[in-house]
Amino acid sequence: MSEVRFTSSLPAEHRDDIERLLFFNGNQAKVVGSVGFVTQRYGVPRIRVVDERVRIGLDPHEPQTLFAVELEDDEPHPIGVIIYVREDDALVVLFVAVDEAFSSQGEHAGVGLLRLIMAELQGVARRVRGIGTVAVYLGRTTPTRIAVKRDAPTSF
Repeated sequence: MSEVRFTSSLPAEHRDDIERLLFFNGNQAKVVGSVGFVTQRYGVPRIRVVDERVRIGLDPHEPQTLFAVELEDDEPHPIGVIIYVREDDALVVLFVAVDEAFSSQGEHAGVGLLRLIMAELQGVARRVRGIGTVAVYLGRTTPTRIAVKRDAPTSF
């Protein structure tokens, strides 16, 4: 197993990989309850290639995307994606997809990819001024809210 990294941008050649993760994923049955609700409220993710980069849109929303990639020979291979928007003081996670091999039942379950993805997003939330929570629709129609813990300021 190679190293897992996160990026907000992927080359166009990975469009099919992202489509497979989002739309043809065996894990979808676990979150079917929230997917219908989220797509009705925020729209269906649309994968596009803009300037030779993979982009995910939600009309009329402009979501942010983080891709989890496994590096093999310095080449990124998408293994996860998280799509989120900012609403007031929260980053709202709309869609999360994890490669089946990295799910809790997959051969690489020990990596804890979902946990790593959520930790990365919490790191993003800590760096964005005014964000106090991360709200996640994971299989539910009501999001779970996670408080963003900020480091206490040090005094000299």
